[in-house]
Amino acid sequence: MNLLRAHRTELVLFFLSLAVHAALFAYLVHINGNVVDTVRVDDGYFELAQNILAGNGFSWSAEPPYAPNPLRTPGYIYLLAGLIGVFGVTGAALVQMVLASAIPVLGMYIARSVADSRAIGIFAGVVLALDPTLALLSFQFYTDTVFLLLILPFFLLILRYFRTWDIRMLAVSALFLGVALLVRPVVQYIPFLLVPFILWHFRKNERRRGVIHSMVLLLIVGVLVTPWVLRNVQVFGSPGISAQTPFVLYTNLAPAVLSVANKTDFQNEVDTFLTPAEYKGDAITLANGRTYTEKALAVVREHPAATAFVAGKSLFTFFTNDGFYTLLARLGHVPWNFLPFLVVARLIWIAITIMALFGACVIFFTRRSPQTIFVLILVPYFALTSTIAAFGTNPRYRLPVDPIILALAASSTVYAITEARRRITRVASGKKTDILDV
Repeated sequence: MNLLRAHRTELVLFFLSLAVHAALFAYLVHINGNVVDTVRVDDGYFELAQNILAGNGFSWSAEPPYAPNPLRTPGYIYLLAGLIGVFGVTGAALVQMVLASAIPVLGMYIARSVADSRAIGIFAGVVLALDPTLALLSFQFYTDTVFLLLILPFFLLILRYFRTWDIRMLAVSALFLGVALLVRPVVQYIPFLLVPFILWHFRKNERRRGVIHSMVLLLIVGVLVTPWVLRNVQVFGSPGISAQTPFVLYTNLAPAVLSVANKTDFQNEVDTFLTPAEYKGDAITLANGRTYTEKALAVVREHPAATAFVAGKSLFTFFTNDGFYTLLARLGHVPWNFLPFLVVARLIWIAITIMALFGACVIFFTRRSPQTIFVLILVPYFALTSTIAAFGTNPRYRLPVDPIILALAASSTVYAITEARRRITRVASGKKTDILDV
């Protein structure tokens, strides 16, 4: 009983999130008439899991020959296949939904650590519990739920490592990061971002210790991903984790740039620029990925203004897309019928972004440390890596850093309110306020 009382906030957030997710799941199953159409998505994860269960290998092909998939990584696929094999499709969706309800709790811990405020942590947790994108993803067969359940604990552990510099904490955080990399390769550069922080901290009289910590981090992550890299060498003749980057550059960014440069529809450019095999994702592999990357970058270099516009639009979407448009569409509504609501939701996230930027400046100048600098780097890291998705950028890409953004925005809001009250009190008490008081 004492344990329940001690963690009542976490329990409230968990069950609030679970209630929102369950209600949305039940309603969508009612609309769609079945569970499969509710949880199945267009990224091929369900098909991959089905083929694994059928003994057809790591392929999303519907019929023989079952070509090895070059885009997806194994972390989520094999877990999904196991859940479906044990619990069935409905059971797998329900298990994933229950697990997803822990994400707001993890978000609360991260926000509290960033802002050093329990109230701000709870605020972030409530926002995440009610988040429409997270609610949809909680039972849909995307990688996001499992990825967040790995990357958010990594954030918490690495922030604690920055306070203690305990190699055991670093090792455990590296385990979470390595497995998260096998779920979504977007984090593959984070280990290399961490190394300078480690070496800088041990720069004076403990350089050897810094090198050892860095090697432990890279070794653990490397050991976890090496079997998959070796599989790709065997299958495609080239080392690497996934062909996702050249695929997205060629199928998303390049057509988007061409559509802006040529003032045409994006889908028309896709149909002209890509072959069906390239668009499906079977033709672009690690073996020829460099060629497709160069083709996409050639388009980028040829149209710098259009590229800047596409990248800017992607970044704007990353920070301001609230997810309600997609939710309304999935619920069977015409989103534009709710235009006033959509405008308000978008304006709220624009305000959150502005306040988060202000909060980042406040924290950087008042509480600068390896921990805070790393936290501030994470937001642009995920924002910039999402730009290659071009017009395909959506709130899914922002979810890993939503707790950080919400914490920064809330911190700056509290700071602004506190400062305004201080000045009002100073004026009301009759004390002179001039330029020297600023």
